[in-house]
Amino acid sequence: MHRFHLVDEAAVILQSKGVYRQVKVFRRENGLYAAHGSGFVRLYGNHGTSHPTLRWVDIELPGNVSFTPGQFGKLEIIP
Repeated sequence: MHRFHLVDEAAVILQSKGVYRQVKVFRRENGLYAAHGSGFVRLYGNHGTSHPTLRWVDIELPGNVSFTPGQFGKLEIIP
């Protein structure tokens, strides 16, 4: 089983219906996710997410973590 792991010192700002929230960033395998409610949303390279009315505005990752849009525009950590 592949679990979600917190990316230390990382944060993302999510926006939905004019409301902005700063939340923690997680990884699962090479994918990047944001905490949302009691679950997670997948982050995409075009500021989109796996939730249709939610988008990410800005992301901050520690210096040793970088990402790229992967298959279907999903954000993926570069190993």
